[in-house]
Amino acid sequence: HYLKLKNGITVIEFHNNWLGVETIIANGVEVSKKSSIMGTNHDFVVVENGEAARYILTTKLTNGMQVLVDLRRNGEMVVENKIVPMGGQSRQPENKYIKQGIALLMDYEPQEALKVFNLAMDLSPNDAEIYFHMACCYSLLEDVTQSYECLKKSVECGLPEKENIFNHEMLAFARIHPAFEDFVNSDFTYFNVDDHPADDEARSGESRG
Repeated sequence: HYLKLKNGITVIEFHNNWLGVETIIANGVEVSKKSSIMGTNHDFVVVENGEAARYILTTKLTNGMQVLVDLRRNGEMVVENKIVPMGGQSRQPENKYIKQGIALLMDYEPQEALKVFNLAMDLSPNDAEIYFHMACCYSLLEDVTQSYECLKKSVECGLPEKENIFNHEMLAFARIHPAFEDFVNSDFTYFNVDDHPADDEARSGESRG
């Protein structure tokens, strides 16, 4: 998604990629960058005519997966509920199942989301985005092996920003597994969950206790 806002002499650009990384650029300078699923606040300062103006750009996501933006300057609303359009070229043909699957994932329905993502793969079998979101589904379901397998395929298909593997909140369970370190060290090309049976047994013992 991409949106350009102009307030007086200040030009603010909002970029949001499919991994949920939001970047704010004010007058050509990057002033904020955050990962977000359901929206967040970007707090930054812009010097205007020799004086500092404090801006807060708030992103929101509707039930229909539409991205909206609010912009405040020095506490006063400048823009409210501005729709952020899609930037760049859409998929050819458009894969409607990706959007449906993400909506289910955001509602924390990973099983249903997986069913839809499998339909999406029939149309786009080499889409890194689909595999990444499937990895999130399996992580929520605490299936580390399948989560790693999907992350591996996502990287093979050209995942553009690997750092999202380290900070996406829905991959938290996958990251805490002892096998994750070896997976990272292999640049996401190799994993073996069974390499750490002692850790798994210890965790099982803790849960029984």
